[in-house]
Amino acid sequence: MISFKNVKPKMPYSRKVLIVKLSALGDILHALPVLTHLRRTSPFLEIHWAVDASFAELLEGHPGGVKVVPIPLREWKRRVFSRQTWKEALDAICSLRRERYDIVIDIQGNLKSGLVTRLSGAPLRIGFDWNGVREVPNLLFTNRKARLLPDDRHVSRKYLRVASSLFEESFEPSDFFPVLSVSAGDRDAAALLVDELLKDFAIRMVVHPGTSWPTKKAPEGFWVGVIRLLREQTPAIGVLLSWGSEEERQEALEIRKMAGEGVELLPSLSLALLAAVYQKCGFVMAPDTGPLHLAAAVGAATVSVFRATDGLRNAPEGPSHRFIQVPVKCAACLRKECVRDQICRNSISSIEAAELMAGLMDAKGTGNK
Repeated sequence: MISFKNVKPKMPYSRKVLIVKLSALGDILHALPVLTHLRRTSPFLEIHWAVDASFAELLEGHPGGVKVVPIPLREWKRRVFSRQTWKEALDAICSLRRERYDIVIDIQGNLKSGLVTRLSGAPLRIGFDWNGVREVPNLLFTNRKARLLPDDRHVSRKYLRVASSLFEESFEPSDFFPVLSVSAGDRDAAALLVDELLKDFAIRMVVHPGTSWPTKKAPEGFWVGVIRLLREQTPAIGVLLSWGSEEERQEALEIRKMAGEGVELLPSLSLALLAAVYQKCGFVMAPDTGPLHLAAAVGAATVSVFRATDGLRNAPEGPSHRFIQVPVKCAACLRKECVRDQICRNSISSIEAAELMAGLMDAKGTGNK
């Protein structure tokens, strides 16, 4: 086994590294600080990133200079018994092995990421120790384990702990924040779209109410209350509603109907264009869902709501972000179904959320004076 334990970051040669973080949207965005850290401490590395093909566009053109390795896992899952699927999977394995990676850093920690890690053929395969791994079989596929420390509560710190173990370097606060680039074309398209939908409003905000977990959602009335409170205080605020699925679109339509004037529905957008819209508006509210973290990665200020998940683990970090954890004893339960779901939903305060967003707007000089 190759050991890089005593290798120093300033050595004048290159090593080829594969990051394995396949999904989901929010988790990939939480993992972006790994690129920042590796570029700061080890600028000689050639970095590739294995990701589900549905999220590949997020990493294309990233300022960290990463080569994207798209793997269509979602598509393969839909047609798992197809001969074509197995042929494509074999081709993908061969392609990975041809790269002759020196190092793989598995920051997903489950069975599928472990398989990609092992099939890459890399001699050094770094992953989580037993106290950080998501699925125990993953431990079979790595040969260096990074042990998490008590302070590693936030998910980005967990990923950084694994990546920093490569050269036994510490990570710094400057490494911690995700950075995602927006292309000039997407920026221009977003500006046209936002100006068309909210041409009469000087302050723009986006609300993304949808999420895949029912136990992460806030009720429609909560979002309606937040929007009304903010617009009563500052009529110059215009609100856009973003959505992903048809179910989320119907939910957004109902919120727009109840919230009244100054609220518009966004059309279906690519992830790249959605990120540009968030950046253009500058203020986003959402539950714990991928679009929340997309907004934070492009520099938007956020207020988020956490119910079944832990805000101290998942919420965007930094002075431009605030989160509310529901005031129930069983918060952060990680359950996708719960008999107390309605009680939990109704415990969230529209007034508190609106005050947090108004505070962020005031801090940036756009709120009601």
